[in-house]
Amino acid sequence: MSKRQFKIQASSSRVAPATAFGGFGSTSARSSLSYVTEIPNLSKISDPNVVVAFKNLSKSDSTTKTKALEVLQEYVSHHPNEEGGTEDAVLLAWVKFYPRVSINNNRRVREQAHTLQLMLLKSARKRMEKHIPDTVGSWLAGCYDRDVFVARLAENGISSFLDTDAKVVAFWTRCQSQILSYAEEAINETPESLSDERNTSPDDAQALYHRVVGSSISLVANLLTKINKKEILKYQGKYELFLQNKKLWGLASSEDPFIRKTIDNLLIVSLEKQKEILETIVERISSGFINKALRASQSTSSLPLLQALSKLTVTFPEVWTSAYKDKDKDAGNSFKRLRAFIQKGSQGSSAEYWILLQDLLSKLPPEILPSTGVEALETLNIFRNSIEGREELRQHANQAWLSYFATVGVVTNNIRDSAVRAEIFREAVYPILEGYMTDETGRNPVTTSASVKAFSLWYSQKGLKPQDSLGFSLQKLVNAFIARGLTSAHTGSETLESQKQAQRNIIAEGHRWFSLLAEVLKFEELNDLANLMIDYSRGIYNSAIKTIIGEEGNAYSATATVEIALRLTPVVVCDSSETLASFKSFVRNDLPKPRMIISASSRHLVSLLFILRSIPSQEDVFEVAWKSAIDSLLKIPVDSSTLQVFTALLANEAVSKLSQSFEGLQKLLVKVNVLALQGNSDARSLFETAITFDCYAGATTTTLMLQILQHCNSKDTESYPATLDNALKSLEFISAHKPGLLNDDSDNRIVLITMLLEITEISDKPLALRAMRLKTVVENAGNPSEETGQSSTTLDLVRWNLELEPHNPRMLLIETLVKQAKSFQNVLDQSASAAAFFPDTGKWCEALEPSLSLTPNPALGVMRPFAGSVFLASGSSLGLSATLVDPKTFPVALRMALYVSNIVDDMNLVLRLPTNLLVDILHSLVLTTELVSDQLDLLADGEFPAWATEDDDEMEELRNLASNACMSTVTSGAKRWQDTSLANEQRISDSSIVIQALIVKLAKTIESGPGQYYAVKGLSHLVGNLVDTHGWDAVIGDAWISGLEILGSTIPKALATTAILTGLGTNLESSRVVNTFCNRLISDIAGASATSDRALCLLVSLNATLAVYQEDEIPVAKNRVIFAVKQILSWTETIASENPQLSSEACRVLQVLLPAMKDVYGTYWESTLDFCISIWRSSEDGELSDERLPMIGMSLKLYSILRKLDDPNDDLQEALSGDYPVQISQCLIDLLKLRRSKNHQPLEFVDTLLLRQLRDIPLDLVKDLSEFYPLLASENRNLQSAAYDVLHRALPAVQQQISVDAALEDKDARLPSELLSLLLDPPSFSAFSDEVLEEFPVSIRGYLLSWHLVYDSYTTASFKVRNDYSEILKSENYIGPLLSFLFDVLGLSAGKAINLGKTRLEKSTIQSYDMWAAIDSESPKFDMRWLLVNVYYLSLKFTANLVKSWWRDCRSKQTSIAVNNWTEEYFSPILIQEAKEDVLKWAEEQEPATDDENNLIIKVSKNTPNVQAGYEIDDMMMQINIAMQDNYPLQGVEVKGVNRVAVKEKTWNSWLITTQGAMTFNVRFVNTTPSAPN
Repeated sequence: MSKRQFKIQASSSRVAPATAFGGFGSTSARSSLSYVTEIPNLSKISDPNVVVAFKNLSKSDSTTKTKALEVLQEYVSHHPNEEGGTEDAVLLAWVKFYPRVSINNNRRVREQAHTLQLMLLKSARKRMEKHIPDTVGSWLAGCYDRDVFVARLAENGISSFLDTDAKVVAFWTRCQSQILSYAEEAINETPESLSDERNTSPDDAQALYHRVVGSSISLVANLLTKINKKEILKYQGKYELFLQNKKLWGLASSEDPFIRKTIDNLLIVSLEKQKEILETIVERISSGFINKALRASQSTSSLPLLQALSKLTVTFPEVWTSAYKDKDKDAGNSFKRLRAFIQKGSQGSSAEYWILLQDLLSKLPPEILPSTGVEALETLNIFRNSIEGREELRQHANQAWLSYFATVGVVTNNIRDSAVRAEIFREAVYPILEGYMTDETGRNPVTTSASVKAFSLWYSQKGLKPQDSLGFSLQKLVNAFIARGLTSAHTGSETLESQKQAQRNIIAEGHRWFSLLAEVLKFEELNDLANLMIDYSRGIYNSAIKTIIGEEGNAYSATATVEIALRLTPVVVCDSSETLASFKSFVRNDLPKPRMIISASSRHLVSLLFILRSIPSQEDVFEVAWKSAIDSLLKIPVDSSTLQVFTALLANEAVSKLSQSFEGLQKLLVKVNVLALQGNSDARSLFETAITFDCYAGATTTTLMLQILQHCNSKDTESYPATLDNALKSLEFISAHKPGLLNDDSDNRIVLITMLLEITEISDKPLALRAMRLKTVVENAGNPSEETGQSSTTLDLVRWNLELEPHNPRMLLIETLVKQAKSFQNVLDQSASAAAFFPDTGKWCEALEPSLSLTPNPALGVMRPFAGSVFLASGSSLGLSATLVDPKTFPVALRMALYVSNIVDDMNLVLRLPTNLLVDILHSLVLTTELVSDQLDLLADGEFPAWATEDDDEMEELRNLASNACMSTVTSGAKRWQDTSLANEQRISDSSIVIQALIVKLAKTIESGPGQYYAVKGLSHLVGNLVDTHGWDAVIGDAWISGLEILGSTIPKALATTAILTGLGTNLESSRVVNTFCNRLISDIAGASATSDRALCLLVSLNATLAVYQEDEIPVAKNRVIFAVKQILSWTETIASENPQLSSEACRVLQVLLPAMKDVYGTYWESTLDFCISIWRSSEDGELSDERLPMIGMSLKLYSILRKLDDPNDDLQEALSGDYPVQISQCLIDLLKLRRSKNHQPLEFVDTLLLRQLRDIPLDLVKDLSEFYPLLASENRNLQSAAYDVLHRALPAVQQQISVDAALEDKDARLPSELLSLLLDPPSFSAFSDEVLEEFPVSIRGYLLSWHLVYDSYTTASFKVRNDYSEILKSENYIGPLLSFLFDVLGLSAGKAINLGKTRLEKSTIQSYDMWAAIDSESPKFDMRWLLVNVYYLSLKFTANLVKSWWRDCRSKQTSIAVNNWTEEYFSPILIQEAKEDVLKWAEEQEPATDDENNLIIKVSKNTPNVQAGYEIDDMMMQINIAMQDNYPLQGVEVKGVNRVAVKEKTWNSWLITTQGAMTFNVRFVNTTPSAPN
């Protein structure tokens, strides 16, 4: 074809339809599928875009075709049938293009083509239907496209208008001629005619050819399938033309599997519908299917080929004989072609391949089958090799071997010579059976069912000699097996791996033999064969029994073989009386022997024992043998092997009663349980077996549970958690298999539930969850159908646990007990006893009484508002015990209170209690709460009570209890608590009547004790809560108070008065009753004597009454106040030393009465100050005792009030400014130096008062600072603060004098030795936890404050004194530990420096530290950080060289980098700015220069760390530049010359070096201390 011709064909649409192309003839002779099909006439198409699209369909590029089809689809979609549809010219063009486009290699093109075909049919309807015959072949062929999606599109298109099977058949029938024409046309195509080799690769051309041919064959096959014979005959000629095509049947050997499958299918269908046509071409079919197809690869198509050959063989057997022609004379007959096919195996087919192959072989003409032994063996060898081929699947082996042995039958049936048949069985069957026994049959071993087939086939052979019979071969197999068994039993040591493997092989071989016999026994027609095999099997059994006895059980393969025989084929033993007798004898006499029962065969021997029991009428023999075996084992020391045998012997329900009655066995089980709890795995197996099969006797189960409980202790830290885990495993197993054991003993049950609850308290969540599940099982085991039964157990447990003494290991957390109780609150109905939820009040009171009977600590007398009440409370004072509680009983009462406080908020439960019981519970709760509150107040900071664990969570619980919050629910419901008429009502819905009864009960306790003081506090808090919640009804208030009859000055009434008045507080300001009572008390005091017992009562009552009123609002005439004050002051000469309690209450009264008469002149004020001084001087023993603490605290408060009085009279002012300040200052200092035995809240209160007074002491009154330094090391934070404050204020003035003395006397200055001693024991960061550090421990605080005082000494010291101090710090390396600790705490040592901006530490806080601001408004954590940062700043400011030396010597690069960056970011900018300010200040304060000199000219850069110094000489400026580094002062300053004038360069450089050196060693290049020379 010329280039011009190609262009015309590719681009012209005006070529005439009948024009010849390239000399190949007219278009009428061309195929519609060929690539040389000409373009149809497109001139009648109206849309030029459609014309272009059709032209593009003739292009070779698939993308172009796809886009063209999309354009056509869009065009058709815009021309629906309703609007006239697609024009005819387009339809005519598409009919010509469709066949070719529908077979394109591109899947997308084919999809688009079938889609467009359907769209045109819908658009043009009947006009398109006329063209269906022209396109039906291509359209239906698309249904057989190999691409599933393409095929589905074609099918969906056709089914859219053929919606029933009848229509489909009718359509195929109607289009039969066109379909056959298309198929004939397609079958005659070649790869060259379908594809242009110029633009198509050979592979693509071949793929297109296979697709076209495959679909055409499928079309014809489907025609034959769908259409009936009558319709087919109408076009018989076309069928003949297609089926007789010379190319067709040769395609059975095509390289394409799809074509092979379709041609196989066509043959099967044609044999049914067109047998007559095929009969004329049998030779051609034989050539295609037998000569060619069997030789060719049939991968994935071997199955349809066999199906086709089978049907072909039945229809035309001559295809294997007379019709078979082979040009290769050496190829032999057709059977050899089949052998070649067999040799290839299933070629990827399913197991059905072997069935079809067997079926085909059985249908072959006898004359082509092997007739000699050599041929037969050769054929069978090929068959066997194909089965064991590498590509054959193991799961197909059974069917393959069945087919193999069936083929043996086919072959031997064709051979009459018995000798030849015997040879075949000997060579082709026996080795396989022998391999079956020894498991040596290659990749796909022969199966048992296949072996049965072989045995039955061999057994059915007639005319064989005895030595060729199956029986003879069986004897050989059995003898070989017995020989191998004996050899394995006697060869080497049983511990050798080779010996073990040999025994495993014998066991496997025995299993195969008896499995084979068991399979044979399934078929009745094989009874004779079975009997023959049973006889030989008894020989195996007898040999094995002898081996077992002879080897004493060590040859476990023999024992296993006997077990296998009895399990799979019991007839071998049971159907022979002699064999059965020998087995019974063995079990009864030999099996129980000690060496036998613990031998390697023990597991199999035990199995034999139980197998004997399963044999009818052998139970007695079994029991004797079983007991003998147990007896033998009990005589052997317990080890792993014996435990395993015991486990096996008990693992059967039949031995349950035997085990329970066997005393020796029960003792062993008890020991074994201990081993199991200790983690022995074999013992655990035995334990679980004994539980499962109910082998424990009743008494043993009790012991068993006790053992488990002993190992279930979660508080045993040495063995936990391993032992606990083992105990839980035991309980879990019991709960799963014998839950009834958990409920046998009620006491044990309570303890068990308690222990399980203990486990839920530990941090191990998996163990806790397991324990919780077990607890539920235990409760359900007790009474699974009644919730009340479960709750009863749980609530009994709760009450029992609350009553346990301290340190009892079974004590549970209160949280746990509360959870258990609350879990049943919503379950129980109203009829259930609410009292069961609460502890026994009698035992609660009994536990509480010893602690209530003790005298309260007198230090509590300083705590408002109850103060003096503590002095009136009665109790037994036993020395130190007065500050404690009873260690045995109080924890019990405390646990009850903690428990009740958590459930008393449920008013539904509380109000169901009897009123008296509820009042008793609340009474005990209130007293316990107040007792706990005081005990917590008496603890030092961070201290734990002796009666509680050192646990922060528990301390938080105690604080919550002490807050009285637990009573809020009860009080919130008492709206009518003041209503006295409630006493006449039987029962009310709220808690008002209960609260009234509680108030009465507390009042009685105040009157008669024990616990008067705590009843006072409890009643006061109760009344206060009621008033806060419900308010105070003043109208009935006086009547209510009068009804209580508590106002008075006797001890009980004074206490009750304190309780009620402090509780009601300022609500009583307008009360006439209280007003009258107050005036009466004032009058009584005016006539009272300090020596009378009544005086203290009067003062306590008066203090409680005065607390009701605001300042300056006392409802008492001034003259009466004056008389009372005068009388009280008359007592003061002696009571300070003789009666601390009266002194305390007197000071407290004066705190209110004196301000009420502040305008009154007289000696009252001096007398008051004298009274205070006498109190402060009363501690002659040098200790601030708890007894004196209240009066000292009250006197300090009194003195503070006097100092702060507004508009004081002249007498008071004169007293405060005269000689008293000197005395008072010394007294305060003396108080500061008193020993403190223990820090607690009362002492904290007093020290705080003292601290406030010390802050105002004039420094000129402080004579000796050395006595303050030791207080910095005090454990009392307040004393520490007071000492620091005095020293911090005093040191600057002291240092000024030291600087002057050092200059005058020319001697080295020294820091105070007392101060340096505080630096000798620096704190260690590792000694404190993060939690402790956050509280700023006093030891760290004292150390840092001491350093702060060191730098206070620098502030006003001269340059020389500073250097002296620095030398001292350097000589003993004081600063090193400071910096190490500082950087550890602030995170720099770990490379994680603290961000000062985020912690509110800004420039002002970095530069100065205010202790009082930190104490008043900051957290301890912030206080510590502030002080650390400020100390570091001061160290850089005053001792920069020491810090720089430490930094340079720091061995940790991480720390060094962090310190450098941190200093540069936060401190260097501040220090640089200060340095520049110092320079400016120095420059401004220069003395004026003389006439012949000039001043230094200083220039300071605002934005850079540079300072320039210049000196003018002859109108020229000599100038140097001093630059401070970014991390100044860690890196010093750099001095550079700017301008040299009038000096030599050498001299100039010397000056620069000297200046640089001076600044390097002194860091601060300007000294601004007061006494330093300029």
